[in-house]
Amino acid sequence: MDPKLHERADDELVLLFKSGSPEAFEELVYRYKNSLYQYIMTMVQDEGAAGDLFQEVFISFFKHADKYEPRGKFKSWLFLTARNRVLNFFRDNNKLTSLDQTDEEGNAFLHDTLPDGQPSLLEDLAGRETEEEIRRAALELPQRQREMIYLRQYLSFKEIADMLDRPLGTVLADCHRAVKKMQRILAAKQTAANEVSL
Repeated sequence: MDPKLHERADDELVLLFKSGSPEAFEELVYRYKNSLYQYIMTMVQDEGAAGDLFQEVFISFFKHADKYEPRGKFKSWLFLTARNRVLNFFRDNNKLTSLDQTDEEGNAFLHDTLPDGQPSLLEDLAGRETEEEIRRAALELPQRQREMIYLRQYLSFKEIADMLDRPLGTVLADCHRAVKKMQRILAAKQTAANEVSL
């Protein structure tokens, strides 16, 4: 195996795989195994299903790599493929709730914006709260907002907008709303914990 494969860009690995290098495919799987699996798991909340869907994403790529056009967007393509598999999972299990609706309070899209390049959305919360508290709070978010929180861990706002085919302002607003709701959930939990300890 080429020891420098890990230094190559995604699209270089795709081209190597298309020209017959199984090691390039293995490097792509290794590169995204944690982030992609975590994203899928966050959405389906089922370890077995998440593992199956993760495998389906890469099996699909393995079979149809010749159709992928390297344009520097492999990561976005991968997450979009995973999202489509998740939607199919919900549809097949009669659990589909649209990820494109307004939130449960009926809020239309806000026009607040968050600058790209800022720290990860969850970094603000880290340090004050444990990872487990943050994970539990995220599970209380509507599915669309939870998806935003986790996509933003791995993709830029522009990549998310391109992937979901939504206006950038919509993605920014969804992310902003998700963070604000997470902060309210965590604050309420902290208040309840303080009251119990008194």
